[in-house]
Amino acid sequence: MEGWKAAGLPVRANRRAPLELMRQVQIAAGALVLLGVALGLFVNPGFYALSAFVGAGLTFAGATGWCGMALLLKHMPWNRSPAG
Repeated sequence: MEGWKAAGLPVRANRRAPLELMRQVQIAAGALVLLGVALGLFVNPGFYALSAFVGAGLTFAGATGWCGMALLLKHMPWNRSPAG
């Protein structure tokens, strides 16, 4: 794709397409970590476990190449191709 763009050939962007899957994972993981820290700080320290769980999941995904959150997000309605 980058070579196509570099050659000056036309590219159409689908503005209705969802974000790339890994960007969705990064947004969801970051939001869960922030939520866990905020809840741990203001509600109950037990909520820090949420941030630890997400961190462990990201570490596991990086070490093995298998990301459960990506698999989950892949099946969300906004990531499915339209039927027909």
